[in-house]
Amino acid sequence: SDELTRDFGTAPAHAASVLLGAAFPPLTPIHGWQQEALQRMPIARIGRKRSRRGMFAAFERAVDFESPQFGQQLRRVAWIEKARIALRELLPGRLGGPDVDETARELSHLADASLEFALREAERAVRARHGAPVRHDGGDSRIVLFGMGKLGGQELNAGSDIDIIFAYDTDEGQSAVSLHEHWNAVAQRVVATIDAHDEGGPIFRVDLRLRPEGSQGALVNSVTAMERYYETWGRAWERVVWLRGRPCAGDFELGVRLEQELITPFVFPHAVDPAIATVLAELIERTRAEGGRETKSDLKIGIGGIREAEFFVQSLQLIWGGTEPRLRGANTLRALARLCSRGFATDREAEELEQGYLLLRRVEHRVQWASGMQTHRLPADAAERERLARSMGYTNAEQLVTALDEARSRVHQLFVSVLPSAPRPPSPYARFIASLEGSGTPPPPDVVASSEQSSELYEHLRALARRPDGLLGSLTRDQFPRLTDAVLAAIHESSDPVQSASYLRRYFGRLVSASALIRHLGDDPAALARFANILGASAFVGDALMIRPDLADIILFGAVQLPQVSPREIMAQELAVMQRSLSTDADPIEVRDEFMAALRRAKGKVMVDVAAADLAGLLEPRETTRLLSELADETLEQAVRFVLAGNTHGLAVIAMGKLGGQDIGYGSDLDVLFAYDPAAAPEGSFAPTHFTQIAQHVIRVISEAHWSGPGYELDTRLRPSGSKGLLVTSLQAFARYHRVPLADAPVDENEPLVFTSGAAWERQALLRARFAAGDTELGRKFIEVAYRAAYDQGAPAAEELHYLRMRMQHELGRERRERYDLKIGFGGLLDVEFACQWLQMKHGADPSVRTTDSLDALAALYNGGYLEDDLYRTLRDGYMFLRLLEQRIRVARGTGTTVIDVREPGLEQLARRMGVHSMPGATGAELLITRYRAVTASVRAAYLSVLDLHTSESPS
Repeated sequence: SDELTRDFGTAPAHAASVLLGAAFPPLTPIHGWQQEALQRMPIARIGRKRSRRGMFAAFERAVDFESPQFGQQLRRVAWIEKARIALRELLPGRLGGPDVDETARELSHLADASLEFALREAERAVRARHGAPVRHDGGDSRIVLFGMGKLGGQELNAGSDIDIIFAYDTDEGQSAVSLHEHWNAVAQRVVATIDAHDEGGPIFRVDLRLRPEGSQGALVNSVTAMERYYETWGRAWERVVWLRGRPCAGDFELGVRLEQELITPFVFPHAVDPAIATVLAELIERTRAEGGRETKSDLKIGIGGIREAEFFVQSLQLIWGGTEPRLRGANTLRALARLCSRGFATDREAEELEQGYLLLRRVEHRVQWASGMQTHRLPADAAERERLARSMGYTNAEQLVTALDEARSRVHQLFVSVLPSAPRPPSPYARFIASLEGSGTPPPPDVVASSEQSSELYEHLRALARRPDGLLGSLTRDQFPRLTDAVLAAIHESSDPVQSASYLRRYFGRLVSASALIRHLGDDPAALARFANILGASAFVGDALMIRPDLADIILFGAVQLPQVSPREIMAQELAVMQRSLSTDADPIEVRDEFMAALRRAKGKVMVDVAAADLAGLLEPRETTRLLSELADETLEQAVRFVLAGNTHGLAVIAMGKLGGQDIGYGSDLDVLFAYDPAAAPEGSFAPTHFTQIAQHVIRVISEAHWSGPGYELDTRLRPSGSKGLLVTSLQAFARYHRVPLADAPVDENEPLVFTSGAAWERQALLRARFAAGDTELGRKFIEVAYRAAYDQGAPAAEELHYLRMRMQHELGRERRERYDLKIGFGGLLDVEFACQWLQMKHGADPSVRTTDSLDALAALYNGGYLEDDLYRTLRDGYMFLRLLEQRIRVARGTGTTVIDVREPGLEQLARRMGVHSMPGATGAELLITRYRAVTASVRAAYLSVLDLHTSESPS
């Protein structure tokens, strides 16, 4: 807040007005209500993006459907949001300044909310005039709005029109008029509201020409009418248009049904048709011809422009989307990432197209902000060009034009490369291939890698060529002459060529015969590219495949997609395989060995499946951690059942820490407590000893080194008395330890009597206690006691909690300049967790805040009024950013580290995986570190505010 106020001056509203007028003339606040809105706008919120849900909430607070001024209210809140988004774009990176893709997403959320609220008001008004629209079956008729083009792809520019298509469910029914007339009146009112001009200007200009039959067609169409049109008259360009269609307002259930039953079969026929790329090229040429000479400098339709970048992606989507459903998607960059992950574009192609596309979009976006017009050309005026270049970080206009020329040249090359008629260039690897049988002297480094990588990479490639039937061997080159080029290109264009080649060398070195696999790769170059890309991007996946080469089948022969079956189902499948393979008189040692192998096979399959989907951008961070936590829970459950011979009575496993919060990552240990029921011990046995042995057996089954792969490390130090206490704990002893009265639990007189230290961290740890496996009823009782211990005594002194936090930061984090620990360090994950957990203990009398999930807990605290809006959003957004960063580091490096060291290699690739792109004057790696420091600084400030502490401590 202080930095923002300092940047904008001491009169925020006046400063914001000046900035808006200077940078974005169409948004110049000339009316009193606009000045008042800027005065009320919290300056600290300008740097914070708004989610789709947040945008809808802003409209909910600002408009009244019953008011005669509804349209004016809607346009005013839209202007305020546009002003906030525009001001945010002026912020430097250290204060949350966004790239164009983030701004475009916010503008698209704004359009979605505007359309939804305009539609709700229109439905009310038309219903009041004509009555309810009722189908013949008695149900309410429904309508959906599809966002098309840039709105559909969530890629709106400041000056974009919004392309929409209206669809309603059926013509079978009526209100006072036919359903077609009813919904036509609704659609007209929506368009009038959004497109109306008043003192605030239109919310957006609406373009309806993409509907069936274009400007000559009906404004609204029923599902049947649309089906009839697309099956009979649908043209190739309309397939392209619907690639970026998505339901954006109205009845989403109807929208999804229409997509599944009509649009998807129309857009993605199962037959692969490479000629579609030629159709797209012809569309561009036709558009250029209509535009005349001026299109040469057009950022959108000119050679190497935005349209060619989009068509590169869309061509591959249309060609392969029928057989590869995960390639479908409306957003250009997300679709590009999926194409790359599936092997239809190389990592280098994706990076070059992404950089070129983003540069073109940044320039287009700035031009439209400045002019308020839907223009795609650089300013003709020299002074305006200079101003544009400087606003984007370039020294002068000449530097900007040079960057644009280079980007457009590469975009055009990539687009031409997908055309069926594209000439095959000579092999760029001819000299290298010749060297494989020569003296072994490496070719020029630019052929295979940068100079510092050249020697190591060349050695890996030579090793792949030593065997005649190897991946690059002489026999393979004779049988599959194009495969060598494909292999070298795949390695060269992966995010880390040395790592990719190293893993390929080790993988093929483990195969007795690779002939069948090589034949498959020769027939399916996408599988080869996919394999090399993933190995170059993820040491975690690479290490897993070295232990279990058979797991490569998931990548080589299957589609990288969302996991199709749950971890529990995969575990069940592996255990079923184990049962079938064992004879009825199998030795117990053999049974135990095969059981351990089944656990590890299931773990390997799920881990690689999830990591591949994660790398492809198909999973959100919380989906990833939930899947991995479900796998851990099921592993514990099956281990307990195995050790207890199919029974779980008497022993429960309580998840703690990250596992308790269903928040574990790829390399996480499992924090657990073992709880037992003394009454379940065999007669005559010593219960603590009996269940200790059972727990130890469970740990060995899960943790022991095994030929089939790694298991899990279990950490039991969060049990009562820590590592000095018994491995297992009875319910009564657990309650006694935490001083929780418990009348109906049997007392085990043999268990040592120990009491809690009273330290806050022991109660704090119990906030994440969750039943994971074993005896369900016993687990339920343990969680009841844990929650009473955690919540009933309220929050500890803030100073006590902060003292512990600082000890962990200084003694364990060991941060220094250019080395950051995103978990333990300044403003790290523990800041969010400590602030959240302190508030949970403070307000634990409210059952809604009693959850092990940190994000759910933050939301509950906010909804309960215990956490201010700004603090909630800062902690939530910071937590999500840091969790995603943690996962990206672990899947890339294959270790459990939470440290970022700017001197280590791979930071640029990490930035790309985080969606942080290079910009003029700063690399992606530099911007990632800048963003990290800004996020952790804001998180630390929020943490101190929650605890009402005052300190001047700053990051290293």
